[in-house]
Amino acid sequence: MQNQAKKEDVIRVVVHYVGAGKPFEAEYAPTTQLSKVKQDALGAFGLLEGGTSEGNSVVYLVYSQQDRLDDLTVTVGQLAGHQKVLQLKLTQQITQG
Repeated sequence: MQNQAKKEDVIRVVVHYVGAGKPFEAEYAPTTQLSKVKQDALGAFGLLEGGTSEGNSVVYLVYSQQDRLDDLTVTVGQLAGHQKVLQLKLTQQITQG
């Protein structure tokens, strides 16, 4: 699905997560929403969002440089602009229940 676009039309997305040994990297069409990238990265890192057995809530936030990206409907193309590589960071947020 993520490789349907022509090679010159794709954006390489690199997602860094401090708990992983290496970043998640994949190529996406510019029209791909950030929600898809986040879902793929969580799966690649073996991470799950939701409640824990201790009653806490775990969510993962996506950042571009220092900016938190709350709108997951934004596209990879909008975030990357004219760049062919988009660097993102995933952070864990735990809320005590």
